[in-house]
Parts: sequence; structure tokens; C-alpha cells
Amino acid sequence: MAVDKPTVQYSVAKLSKEVKEVEPFSVALSSSKIITFPDLMAMESEESDELLSRIEKLTSTWGVLDDWLSKEDAALLRAEKLSRVKLLRLVKVASKYYEDAYGDLGEDAASAG
Repeated sequence: MAVDKPTVQYSVAKLSKEVKEVEPFSVALSSSKIITFPDLMAMESEESDELLSRIEKLTSTWGVLDDWLSKEDAALLRAEKLSRVKLLRLVKVASKYYEDAYGDLGEDAASAG
């Protein structure tokens, strides 16, 4: 019995070449130090899904930031003693930066025709 080989239309190697890298979102602090918010879309998908869900709910701002930022950057940001409204604004600006960089990920196929 002959075994047909499956037809492959796409590969992870091609996917890796097609996906653009986004420059990390950086914030200058009052101490002239710079912290970086890592790209959530570049993280492993399960880790990213969980963190994005928590950012949307924002029930524990520092809980999210402690997981999003490096330990050093989280400590530097904490030292700023930002009000809740300023901290929430910063999280929203960082999130929006990445949303704008990636656009609508489902857009390619719809706009192709």
C-alpha cells in the first residue's frame, strides 16, 4: 500500500521569517534611568495570553508589572512612587504601543482581496 506524503503549505521556519520584531517600549524615569516593557507578543504564547488577560482586567497593577518587567526595572518603577492613575496610564500607553505596532493581526487576509 502506497503512503501519500502530506502536502505542506506552510512552515514554522517561514513563519519566523515573516513575523517582524518590534522595538521594545522604553520609559525614561525621573532618575534618568530607562526601563523596558518587553514585547508581550514576542513572549511564549501561553505566558503572553495569561499576562495579557491580567493586563486587560488590571485588578493587581503591580502583580502584572512584576511579571511583565524585569525585577530591576520593576524596582526602579516602584521607586518613582507613581499615583495609581499615572501607573495605570503608563500600563495603557505601553500596551497601546504594542497594539499599534502589530495592528490587527487578522487584517492581512481581509485586506489582500
